[in-house]
Amino acid sequence: MRKLVVSIFSLLAGFSVAAQTPQFVSTEPANRNVILEEYTGINCGYCPDGHRIVKEYEQANPGRVFGINIHQGGFSANTYTTQWGNALANQAGVNSYPAGTVNREYFTYYDDYAGQTVTSMSLGRGHFVSFGNQILAQPSFVNVAAQATIDATTRVMTINVEAYYTGDAATASNKLNVVLLQDSIIGPQSGASANPSQVTADGQYIHMNMLRDMITGQWGDAITAAEGDTVITAGTLVQRTYTYTIPGSISNELVKLGNLKLVVFIARDNQEIYTGTEFRPTVSNYPELSAMGLSVSAKAVTGCNDQAIPSLKVYNNGATTITSMQIAYSSAVSGDLTYDWTGSIATEGELNIELPSVPVTLGQNTAITAQLLSINGTAISDVAQSTTIKKAASKEGNGEKVKVIIKTDKYAYECSWKLSDLAGNVLEEKQYSGQTIKKDTVEVTIPEVGCYVFEIFDQYGDGGSTYKVVDGTGKSLINGTASSYTDYKALDFKILSLVGLEDAEGVILQTLAYPNPAKDIVNLEISMLQSTTANIAVVDMLGREVIKLGDVNLANGKNVLEINTSALTNGAYFVKIISNDGITSKKISINR
Repeated sequence: MRKLVVSIFSLLAGFSVAAQTPQFVSTEPANRNVILEEYTGINCGYCPDGHRIVKEYEQANPGRVFGINIHQGGFSANTYTTQWGNALANQAGVNSYPAGTVNREYFTYYDDYAGQTVTSMSLGRGHFVSFGNQILAQPSFVNVAAQATIDATTRVMTINVEAYYTGDAATASNKLNVVLLQDSIIGPQSGASANPSQVTADGQYIHMNMLRDMITGQWGDAITAAEGDTVITAGTLVQRTYTYTIPGSISNELVKLGNLKLVVFIARDNQEIYTGTEFRPTVSNYPELSAMGLSVSAKAVTGCNDQAIPSLKVYNNGATTITSMQIAYSSAVSGDLTYDWTGSIATEGELNIELPSVPVTLGQNTAITAQLLSINGTAISDVAQSTTIKKAASKEGNGEKVKVIIKTDKYAYECSWKLSDLAGNVLEEKQYSGQTIKKDTVEVTIPEVGCYVFEIFDQYGDGGSTYKVVDGTGKSLINGTASSYTDYKALDFKILSLVGLEDAEGVILQTLAYPNPAKDIVNLEISMLQSTTANIAVVDMLGREVIKLGDVNLANGKNVLEINTSALTNGAYFVKIISNDGITSKKISINR
């Protein structure tokens, strides 16, 4: 005799189901579908390769394979995580990333890394497909289907689920799980190049199948056998309705209604998943004209200046495409400014709008704000977004040459760099090769005083190279570690004078200049390890000789020379000492 179980469950509001016959679930026997829970994180360099495998497996088996991307563990850095991930990972015994479970079943296989045969629920990405295919070939005694609608104004989602047992279950109790996922979340990701179709034009990563919430709780909603039965029997129909209010954001990430989908599955208990399905809710009742500024960010403008570029991220949560906006923005230095934007942002679209640059106070936190004033010519009320930026003053150096010092990781071919002037003329650039660590020092000639830009690139996106730029006096102008960037970084520095310092291999032991600052007379004291002849001159900050002493015989020990500076104007100068053993210089100041 066919039995009917009708259960009604609500999370936030009541809703009843009148039907007691199947409305949309199939009553024909079918094979199991695959639910592939993948454990990942934004700092996991190999995880995008796992994402790629799951995506291709889904595409090869439409309607049969469904991925759930769970950000969890140390590689997640708490980004995109939820309250559910740790318990799931602990049950699966996840201890490496990327990892995944196929229907939460245990499989026995030879583990190349461990060098032995293991039985585990947690699988490496190389086993996803082979064990998934085993599941796809097995019959299922239950089918599950679901439908959902979202009211965009109230953000209430109503979910109707049906499960039909085409055969007897193994137990008297199963668990019905409704899981909320979101696609197309744009953000950072190490190793993104392993899944190139998910990389945006600006190098960000498109996250798919991301777990956002478990609507029926950590382990699901119980389905129990009819009274007197020891198992859930063939012919049992389960119909359930859930209502769920969608939050504006989860883990600080905007929840876009049009990018949501749900995975519904039936599990034996808290573990083994029998089968499941995936579907997208229907969204309706958007407000006619609505938008909001989500956040403001700012980036320093390269080029030895006090400018920063603010950007306002705007979200269109209305039914009408946005074609124009007026945006108010300011820095603590600039005062109030407005910017008129034109373009196109469709419903549920999100756009990061770069605003004109604003001045900041170098070396201090400077507040920057931005706010929507109107959309499509209609004034709106929007909350101002704010941030701060601390832009350091460009390092200043001297010398007609700088040294670029690079140490790559073991994948040298991923690293390249270039040094340019502000006009974009490349002074020097280099691309490394080979899968080995490279240590390299390159001397670059500086043609004139001014601002220069150093850029370093990493193809893989994990910033695997340390880098340093030093001026002609040995002063560090740029010093970065492998963890200070991902795929690209640009930094600037100023060269104030083409006069530098190259140590004379210990022949000149010490140079002193006094008084300093001076007026009309400077005493130059030079201590020598051995006697030599040196050409001595005073040069200005542009490297021009303003006083020529000519060739001077320097004896072993202390030598004191008097330099008449009465003809010099106030400012900074260098005394330049050139011998066969090298070049050295001493900075002096004239202040009357």
